Amino acid sequence: MLNLSDAELVKRLQKGDTEAVGVLLEQYANRLYNYAFYRCSDHYLAEDIVSETFARIVEKINSYEQREVPFKAWVFRIAHNRLANHLRYRSRHYSVSLDAVNEDGERLLDPPDDWGAADGGLMASHIAEREELRHAIMALSEDQKAVFVLRFIEGLDLEEVATSLEKSIASIKSLQYRAVVNLRRTLEQAKEIEAAKTSLGKKLMPFSSRGKGL
Repeated sequence: MLNLSDAELVKRLQKGDTEAVGVLLEQYANRLYNYAFYRCSDHYLAEDIVSETFARIVEKINSYEQREVPFKAWVFRIAHNRLANHLRYRSRHYSVSLDAVNEDGERLLDPPDDWGAADGGLMASHIAEREELRHAIMALSEDQKAVFVLRFIEGLDLEEVATSLEKSIASIKSLQYRAVVNLRRTLEQAKEIEAAKTSLGKKLMPFSSRGKGL
């Protein structure tokens, strides 16, 4: 399979190169699936999002211009919009977007650079071996979930995430920070519950052993 840069890939796609479509699938299919799955936790919907995104890319590729939006950000913007449409139909609840606010809910005009990036990256590096993190991600608001997955699982930078989600850099920084704070809180609560279960199990072991001897 060819290894093409995004710029080369776009040029070949715009020329109708069928081999370039294969490269597009190879380079983006898994990433788009992961993005959709970590946001909706639905295998079938995630697959639909991948298919719909690729169909939309092929349909709109001739109108795409690299200088306006980076290709990677454009691809994830399409996936984000397709998924948002599906979730809008599936949910009766309106998800309030947390804009530039601090941990106490106070609105900020200029959040510090890259809030929570170090913690978020560390969490994501262990995601394959921590099922509880995936469940914790699912508990985030839709905006926080989208930012966390794009930033720390798909590796987009702040500008690319802002472009993909059509939000300000300040909003992305704040959502990133809130996502990391909420994930850390949820994971710590999960640890406390697990520790309590383990402690209770040890206390009950003598009674269980005594019962076996009866």
